[in-house]
Amino acid sequence: MPIHPPHAHLYDSVHLEVAKAKLGHAGRKSLYAPLNLVAYIDMMTMLVIFLLMSFSATGEILFVQKNIVLPDAQNWTELERAPVIGVSKDVVTLDGSQVATADDLMKDSSTGDFKIAELHDKLVTLKNNYKLLHPSEEFNGIAIIQSDKNVEFKMLKKIMYSCAVAGYQNVNFAVTPKAKGGGAAPAM
Repeated sequence: MPIHPPHAHLYDSVHLEVAKAKLGHAGRKSLYAPLNLVAYIDMMTMLVIFLLMSFSATGEILFVQKNIVLPDAQNWTELERAPVIGVSKDVVTLDGSQVATADDLMKDSSTGDFKIAELHDKLVTLKNNYKLLHPSEEFNGIAIIQSDKNVEFKMLKKIMYSCAVAGYQNVNFAVTPKAKGGGAAPAM
């Protein structure tokens, strides 16, 4: 009998390659891994529902700062997109960046000038940028004041004067809408 190198003798009589691999447990692992599509579809459905519920067709123009309580009003109209001046008891902001403090505004100026320099300069910059970006349109001069209902009028007077000097003659105040007759308030 001839001498052969050692090898597995089991299932040597089976001549089919597939059957030999299965019987000898020498089969390779499958590279195909099925995906669980149910979880993926559930996740995508929830994402679409969330995005549809949080979508606003009119767009949010105004985000009320946490330290500002807006006054109530029965007569109101929708606001247009414009620079937002936030006025709280402590600070004055223009589109979120601080331009003055309440202590500075409450001081009586010896010169008689009510203009807030930093607010004026930033508003003029915004006005010039608008004119550069929209050369064919006329500047509408709209600004939105988002003021706390307990703020002194002296502060508001200086802010409105600064807006007027900068070219913003149409000043709108942000309010919380209230329906007439005590009914439900319409959305702003």
